[in-house]
Amino acid sequence: MRHLIFIRISVLILIATSCNITEPSDGNYKLTIFATNDVHGKIFPYDYIDSLPLNYSLSSAVTIIEEKRGEVGESNVILIDNGDHLQGDNSAYYYNFIDTSSTHIFSEVFSWMRYDAVVVGNHDIEAGHDVYDRLFNKEGVPYIAANIINLKRGLPYFEPYRIIKRNGLKIAVIGMTNPNIKKWLSEDLWSGMEFEEILPTLQVWVDKIIKKEKPHIVIAAIHAGLGELDAYDIENPARFVAANTNGIDIVLSAHDHKATSEKIFNGMDTVLLLSGGGRSSHISMAEISLNILKGKIAHKHIEGRVISLTGVEPHNEFVNFFKSHYNKVKVFTNTEIGKLLNTVRSRDAYAGPSSYIDMIHKLQLENTGADISFAAPLSLDITVMSKTLNFQDLFSIYPFENQLYVISMTGKEIKAYLEYSYSKWINMLNTSEGHLLMINPSGKGERGKFKNPFFNFDSAAGIKYEVDTRKDLGERINIISMADGSPFKINSEYKVAMSSYRANGGGDLLTEGSGLSKNELEKRVYKKMGDIREIMYNQIKRDGFIEAIPLYNWKFIPEKAASEQIQKDLNTLFGPSI
Repeated sequence: MRHLIFIRISVLILIATSCNITEPSDGNYKLTIFATNDVHGKIFPYDYIDSLPLNYSLSSAVTIIEEKRGEVGESNVILIDNGDHLQGDNSAYYYNFIDTSSTHIFSEVFSWMRYDAVVVGNHDIEAGHDVYDRLFNKEGVPYIAANIINLKRGLPYFEPYRIIKRNGLKIAVIGMTNPNIKKWLSEDLWSGMEFEEILPTLQVWVDKIIKKEKPHIVIAAIHAGLGELDAYDIENPARFVAANTNGIDIVLSAHDHKATSEKIFNGMDTVLLLSGGGRSSHISMAEISLNILKGKIAHKHIEGRVISLTGVEPHNEFVNFFKSHYNKVKVFTNTEIGKLLNTVRSRDAYAGPSSYIDMIHKLQLENTGADISFAAPLSLDITVMSKTLNFQDLFSIYPFENQLYVISMTGKEIKAYLEYSYSKWINMLNTSEGHLLMINPSGKGERGKFKNPFFNFDSAAGIKYEVDTRKDLGERINIISMADGSPFKINSEYKVAMSSYRANGGGDLLTEGSGLSKNELEKRVYKKMGDIREIMYNQIKRDGFIEAIPLYNWKFIPEKAASEQIQKDLNTLFGPSI
């Protein structure tokens, strides 16, 4: 709590001095900017089951930051988080939804580490109003997001930017979140908000801030992926933003869990672009040298790099301070729920029907009464053995806080949906690609193994169908019948169970695949239920077990050739099966 008091006092001091801050004296100045992103709750240096050490965590980032503060002085270091901290780990889940009376662990972490600004990520909005409103309004987290608009006020819902003052220098940090949030999340999580696109909104704010604040350094901290230099992508525009926004010195990227340090020319200046991977695997660092002459910048030089945290020792004081928090989460994590009767492996889902995915399908169908279910693998490569499950196992099986939806779809739309899904999943058999699965053999990280996000590889249950790997897009899916053998009718309407992420347009399967507009999606919603992981938890507690058996309701054809090629592809990605 002493750190929360510290941050509140610091904010009051900054506000009080904003009008009469002295200009920097002539001379040379050096600043170090650190940025974390996509931490996803990974705070602690050991797991919750056996307290075994992890390769990296936020506690390792603290070591790097504190060493630099000791080396160059507190006033010469700035620390920013670029979003997605409130989801992805039991620590976040526990303080989001279980222990809601204590100060949130991330309020304390941000205060202890002395963050100067915290960008709102899409998974932070996923935690819901009760969580992020409390952190922002009651617990002093310095959230920024200029493109999240409060519809009642017509102004940014959070602070749009922060001016950080160091030795007379003014550093502007403008926050931007991913504008696709309405496409991914249920409206109750973001009610009262509108999300503007990063471009041209960012340029408007840069111009306004330069005119009003006259900063020496401008940082655009955007919770959005890297994308391409010459093509604007609403979800992943960071490179394009760096090349097409004037007045910024640094772009901090996030969201796609990629690590990079690049310099991009925007026609007038060179912009440093940094992105620090995901789940506390890296930390971004920019080092700025300024020469001030007659009150103005005579020379400016910026270098950046991304530092791997693998093997970096955790910061002992940080770990000790949060030990009681860790112990609370560990007790919660190890609470026994019920028995998993069959081993599940997510890698099996890429090859055909699997116990992992079909367990989700069965859960969705039984709890909704829907005719058909869509689901995709949400973990790249996890194995959960047959055993008594705890909460950690449920997070491995279903890592996201998705709600369960049922929407109405025609048979034609269902077929088109599946055509689109498999078009992102497989190549044609025996083509020049050399792989049936759309893989990146040299890809790094959990999202680099496939050419497209694996969590969009939807299969279906409730119907029997074949995927012909010899045919091209639009001709691959042959729906034979409903699961019970009754006819599947292309013009009939069916109730389809899926996650809220998918039902709101995530992955484009409903919009690009089935051809439904966003407005049409909202009209198609038949039923909304609770969190899918929570539904699984309640079912296991009720029955004492959950069974995971492949339904074998679909297959790749020709079976032998497709199976052999997919096994080769999986061996390339993951090594030979054990």
